Amino acid sequence: MIVLLVALTFAVAILIDAILIERLAAKKARGLAEGADSAQRPGPMKQARDFLFHEGHTWMKVVKAEVAVGLDDFTQRFVGAIDRIEVPRPGDVVTKGKPMWTVRFGDRSFTQPAPVSGRVLEVNEALVKDPSLTNRSPYAEGWIVKIRPESLSREMPELSSPSRFAKWTDLQKAKFFGSAFGDLGAVYGDGEELIPGVARQIDPETWDQLSRKFFGAA
Repeated sequence: MIVLLVALTFAVAILIDAILIERLAAKKARGLAEGADSAQRPGPMKQARDFLFHEGHTWMKVVKAEVAVGLDDFTQRFVGAIDRIEVPRPGDVVTKGKPMWTVRFGDRSFTQPAPVSGRVLEVNEALVKDPSLTNRSPYAEGWIVKIRPESLSREMPELSSPSRFAKWTDLQKAKFFGSAFGDLGAVYGDGEELIPGVARQIDPETWDQLSRKFFGAA
């Protein structure tokens, strides 16, 4: 009887070990699958590979004879939830480097410049009604206006490719964030990603200076 009890206890222990090992293996497999999926998921700049960027953190993409224009991923991360974007009207003429729209969030706002010159053909009415489109999809559904360019062949070489713009933005962030925040842990989360909405932590005077440096239109 004792021998039988010992054998039964041993068998149960083996079964429990097998179940635990199976569960751990499944958990590890899920982790590897999630990691592979994350590695394959394109980052913001890969999504914007056909775009060109202005230093005011606006972008343009040629679509047939028109140019779609919007704000970049850095902008929407920096300010967080956008409450309203005041856009030009169809028929308005915009000039490269000059104010094109105003972004409002909380009690703060800033203007961003047009990346190219031209006449506004269309405004993204879906975005006007739901500004969070810009936060969710700055390079696709969150486009802001479409324009008919006037001097595209002359102005395009003055804009930056995604890779060049990403490097320039990194230098810009390193230069100004240290003085604005002191502790960069308040700016970057895990993986050196910008914490959404960090602009709200800046005091009003510093915000005025920083917003002009990052987004200021001439």
